Amino acid sequence: MKYLVLLIVILINVELTYSQHNFQYVKKDLDYLKKYEDSLGSKKLGFVKTEVAKDYFPTAKEKTDYFPLSYIRTTDKFYPELYIKYYYSEIDSSLLSSSYDWNIMNYVKNIKTDGKKFEKEKERKREYLAKYNSIKNEIIAKYGEPSSVEEDKNSSGYFYRIKWDNTENEILMLFKFSTKLKYLPGNIIIGSYNIRVKIDYK
Repeated sequence: MKYLVLLIVILINVELTYSQHNFQYVKKDLDYLKKYEDSLGSKKLGFVKTEVAKDYFPTAKEKTDYFPLSYIRTTDKFYPELYIKYYYSEIDSSLLSSSYDWNIMNYVKNIKTDGKKFEKEKERKREYLAKYNSIKNEIIAKYGEPSSVEEDKNSSGYFYRIKWDNTENEILMLFKFSTKLKYLPGNIIIGSYNIRVKIDYK
């Protein structure tokens, strides 16, 4: 039984390590993206109203509503599911930026009652790290070593921030994993469990 469990863990890690994530590295237009995501069987969420911080992508403005073309990538078996947002130019529908998020907050509807979801994710450090490393290695294989790396591991958890600056894009990868949860009055439990890849196009 012990060997069976070990084999399953190894197979999961191999699948995560060698899976391809189908990131959109090159600037395309909306027609191409729709056909591409349809070909992958992604779940279309439509044009979802979103606010972003100033400079979230090069032309982003604060207090402005954007409507990125959004999908759930159903071919990615990691949980939390992969949510994708494609931000585009209203002039010619070409890509400005895309974000790929595996974020437990997509499944937290009420911060006062969904604390058990954070407690469950806290036990999945091995899986999150394997996913993080598989994505990082995939981007390194394509573009080489990152231009900047911040990897902070402390008693509260992991906060990693990596950037690549290439001729066709700029890539930012973030990893947040809480090894300690915050317990607040009112039975509120808070933690961060998120992997993000954001690509800005030149």
